[in-house]
Amino acid sequence: MGVSENQGKYFHFDNVFWNAPLKCGFLDLYQIGELCCECGFQVEEHEQSVHEITYVISGSGYSYIDGEKVRLEEGDVLVNSLGHRHAIRADESDLLRYTYIGFLFNEQAQAGEYDSLKAYYGDAPYSLVKDRNDILLPFMRCMDEFYSQMAYNRAMVSNYCQQIVILATRDSVEKREQPLPRSPYQNNVSSAVYAVLRYVEENLYSLRSIRELAEDLGYNYTYLSHFFREKTGVTLQNYIRYKKVERALQLMKYGELSVTQIAAQFHYESLQSFSKAFRRVMGFTPTKYMELERAKEEQEWKGVPQEQRRGREKGARAD
Repeated sequence: MGVSENQGKYFHFDNVFWNAPLKCGFLDLYQIGELCCECGFQVEEHEQSVHEITYVISGSGYSYIDGEKVRLEEGDVLVNSLGHRHAIRADESDLLRYTYIGFLFNEQAQAGEYDSLKAYYGDAPYSLVKDRNDILLPFMRCMDEFYSQMAYNRAMVSNYCQQIVILATRDSVEKREQPLPRSPYQNNVSSAVYAVLRYVEENLYSLRSIRELAEDLGYNYTYLSHFFREKTGVTLQNYIRYKKVERALQLMKYGELSVTQIAAQFHYESLQSFSKAFRRVMGFTPTKYMELERAKEEQEWKGVPQEQRRGREKGARAD
């Protein structure tokens, strides 16, 4: 890209395949990348020649779809359908960082099992929802595959791209079931425990307390806590803490988010409270973990020519 193309952008990693799209199972990949916009920067309006999924990693801004102004915030998943006008703009006082994928369905998607998936992407000009299925992880891992060029990277890219498309659909069209029986002792206990585990997985970013979980599943807070510990041997609070730290480790490795941003993603009251929870699980602080990851990465890249190295630092960064 020339200087004019970079103006208004802190960085832009754009992989395009307009002339020869990559075959990724039931879809053809035309574009995938990541962009960090300066305050007020706008990607000019254009007509969508492909379906596009955008994930807002951090910051805020607006998308314009056929002239309609739509607010964008961290954790949003925006789906733009083929054939509609689209633009995106960062807030005047906030950076906007997002990752995106452009694709079309191919002949493999002609089978009946993909009808509902294709219908979703052609049903409306756009869809905007909060991420509940961890779409950021396959996005980041897919980007890693493009830059690392490890063995079988094409197969991995294909797998991740299909995951992104399906997970974006699930975020929008799946309604959370509540299979937890009113009395776990009268029904299948395994199903009841699984329902709690599934709820935690699906709401990990937004989950603030056990009381909130219990209310959503229609249970008494104290009863649910005792039941979960009795059947699993682990307190529900410790399980949620462990799962949040487990997910935070993935974000640190693949998401390039700072510790402060990750703490905010999981709604910790402060960076200190997140660090305390992290240390209780891992035995060391998030900063120490990042130091270990950087040392490991340097060892892995040792002897690799500079031009083959990825153009951005891997792993989360401290503020």
